[in-house]
Amino acid sequence: MFKKFAIAAVTTATLATAAVSLAPSQAHAGNRAGAVAAGAIIGLAAGAIIASQAQPRYYAPVRCRNQAVRRWNPYQRRYVVVGYRQVCY
Repeated sequence: MFKKFAIAAVTTATLATAAVSLAPSQAHAGNRAGAVAAGAIIGLAAGAIIASQAQPRYYAPVRCRNQAVRRWNPYQRRYVVVGYRQVCY
């Protein structure tokens, strides 16, 4: 859920920055340094967000084994294996 929100926020910020840098106002037509700096900062922030979401997660290995299910058999007068169950830890 958060990953989709982060991607949408980064996309919106990138498009907004591109729109500002492509259409400067008439009063500041000669000064694009601020727009370039803002684009660089937003680009770095977007890259950091995407990179932090793309890291592989560590999952502990699940170790399982089959354990015999034993029941007392009065005819044989001993425990006999009647099945197996999987035990994971």
